[in-house]
Amino acid sequence: MRSFIVASALSALLVSAQNSTFSIDPTEVTATLRAQWCSAQTSTCNTLCDSNPNDNSCEVDSLDFSCTCQNGSAPGLQYYTQTIDTFVCQQAFTDCNEANVGNAKGQENCTTSIQDHCGTLDPADYSATPSSTGSSSASATSGSASSTASSGSASSSSSQAAAPTNIQHLGTGALAAGMGVLAYLL
Repeated sequence: MRSFIVASALSALLVSAQNSTFSIDPTEVTATLRAQWCSAQTSTCNTLCDSNPNDNSCEVDSLDFSCTCQNGSAPGLQYYTQTIDTFVCQQAFTDCNEANVGNAKGQENCTTSIQDHCGTLDPADYSATPSSTGSSSASATSGSASSTASSGSASSSSSQAAAPTNIQHLGTGALAAGMGVLAYLL
């Protein structure tokens, strides 16, 4: 029975670790640091949206943010440093390590289940993908229907990309529950 509970707890940790989105209590971070995080977040959104975001906001008190590009897509912020996702991930890692002082296995678990899933890509290394504006503008000179079709396809193909970012906090509860069960068993 005990091994079943351990297996269940580890399964919950695995599922939530694959989500790679973590949460913290924003008040554990100073308002000044949260403001710096939000500034970096909006700057990174601007970079990843080729300096043309449709929505780019960050709430300092709650660390809630929004980032969508003009074509309706949401960049993969969780993969980049200088984003709220990565700052929160690193803070969750710090919290986990502090909660496991003197417990090498616990701290090792903090690394594999949290830190290894924090964003590592540098937004400064991002390079915009070549756009079809050159060919689109050439088509626009020959007829407006061609230009309309070009812009219509861009928005319809990218509207699906925004959906996954809306579920970024799923799995965090499973992580907490799994860690609680695991801590209880130890």
